[in-house]
Amino acid sequence: MMRRRPLAAAVILGLLLIFLASVLLRPLNCEGAVSIARSEVSMAPFIGLLSRQAGIAQLLVVRNGARLGLWISGRSIQPGWYHVRPEMTALDAILMIVLGRREPLIKVTIPEGFTIDRIARRLSARASIDSAAFVAWCSADSVRRRYGVQAPTMEGFLMPDTYFVLRCDDVGYVGDMMASHARRIWSTLPGVSSSADWNDRLRLATLASIVQLEAAVDDEMPTIAGVYANRLRIGMLLQADPTVQYLTGRDRITGSELRDASNRYNTYVHKGLPPGPIGNPGRLALEAACRPQSHDWLFFVARGDTSRRHRFARTLNEHNANVRLYRQARRNAANVSLN
Repeated sequence: MMRRRPLAAAVILGLLLIFLASVLLRPLNCEGAVSIARSEVSMAPFIGLLSRQAGIAQLLVVRNGARLGLWISGRSIQPGWYHVRPEMTALDAILMIVLGRREPLIKVTIPEGFTIDRIARRLSARASIDSAAFVAWCSADSVRRRYGVQAPTMEGFLMPDTYFVLRCDDVGYVGDMMASHARRIWSTLPGVSSSADWNDRLRLATLASIVQLEAAVDDEMPTIAGVYANRLRIGMLLQADPTVQYLTGRDRITGSELRDASNRYNTYVHKGLPPGPIGNPGRLALEAACRPQSHDWLFFVARGDTSRRHRFARTLNEHNANVRLYRQARRNAANVSLN
């Protein structure tokens, strides 16, 4: 009688193992995408999908198997998009959860000078991130307080760079990446202390944003910053096209727009810097604004050739001569393209 008990136990254990193996290796016949948000990392989305489409045995095996696997491996569930396919077995699902087999991160490059609105559109186009929610995040009181920004938005205080994000990623996570990166860059700027006055930081960010959009090549940034520093020192209008374009949103500027005093950012009408940054400058533009080149130039105009560089001048007469050279270069380029 005593010999039969171990035998019976072995038979029962064997049957249980066979049943477990059949559950583990049987196709789930489930299909769907599961999103694990950064703000709410849990197995609930997986359980929700399986409870609707899979059997109760497979649901329990996947749930408990994944929990055991995460505990043994010391891992945690990774946020992202997971795709459950009909041919996947319960074992496949467990390994997918434990090993974090999800959609790869999406590479999104934010160019220097992009405004918050353009960043939002780029995030939406490349990674399906909610553009309206991103813009709202940039205006939130709690966000601005956290980063010490005493302005209506985070404009000028997000760092352009290449970021890797999830599809439909949390806007707070993405925004914090950009703002934290900017804060790290600011901490390395020459002559800028961590306790710098807000007005000084605002002036620096604003000047850098103009330099960023005016300079086409990096090594001209300090020179262009020097031109604006000279104009500010003598009370001369900055007359920077990008400041007009900031509110119009168009590359082409009309004469009436240049004369429009209702545009507070219009430096053809209003002296000094505009009320705030007109985009988000990169590190080199910020460094140039910190240390403008010392010279006596007051004007610059594009060369009009493929160099993308500028000619600089001290007087209006010199500048007008450079403008004529620019126009001639553009005519020559147009003739070459026609031929």
